[in-house]
Amino acid sequence: MTDIARRLVSVALAPVIFALIGGGACYASAGASLGLFLGALIVVTLLVPPLTVAEGSTANRLIVLAAVVGPTCLFWLPAIIHGDVRFGEWFASSLVMIAYAAALVGLSAALRLATRSAIVSAALSVIVGLVWLTWPIWASRMWNGGASEAAVARGVVCHPALAINGQVSRGLGNWTEQPIAYHLTELSQIVNFILPRTVWPCVLLHGLIGASLLILAQWVESRRVASNEESGSTGAGVEPNA
Repeated sequence: MTDIARRLVSVALAPVIFALIGGGACYASAGASLGLFLGALIVVTLLVPPLTVAEGSTANRLIVLAAVVGPTCLFWLPAIIHGDVRFGEWFASSLVMIAYAAALVGLSAALRLATRSAIVSAALSVIVGLVWLTWPIWASRMWNGGASEAAVARGVVCHPALAINGQVSRGLGNWTEQPIAYHLTELSQIVNFILPRTVWPCVLLHGLIGASLLILAQWVESRRVASNEESGSTGAGVEPNA
């Protein structure tokens, strides 16, 4: 086994196992339904920050991202087999998942630098991800009917779950029309909205956030390493006083 293969196995094995467990649980509970697609976002939110924050390099973090997102998106394929989702809709939904996961990776890496704690940064990243995913629920109590529609529309177009729902609504329906959602959110009740017709605003926003934060984290880490090496070499060259 080559060094590259060993690295891939050592870094990706645990994330793949966790992703298979999480994706399998979603499929077992929801089947090839809209719940399978939306539940996968929760799985990724819970897995990506703690698994990537433990890695010290950007390359390893991206390997973990692929190891989590890849198997999770594969659990969506039965919806294609059943004819409820087209391949292009699955592909667009997968792009949303990748971009959203990248934003979580970048956020956890940046928080790791700020807090100096892997546990705290992972926990904060999970909380931020869950708050972002659930704002159509908790924020709906603060809306003021038609006066809130413009602000809500700006959030809807960038929301991962609603962007995915916009792709798969043809065969799987709208989330706001599900019985449980009717009691959780005011979307389509006191505030009218339209599901995103394209995933690109969501993909570009989350992808840009993830890339920017990862680049920033890598730059700060490299500066710290260079500074420590410089301090070490300077200290080694100083002769102790007689």
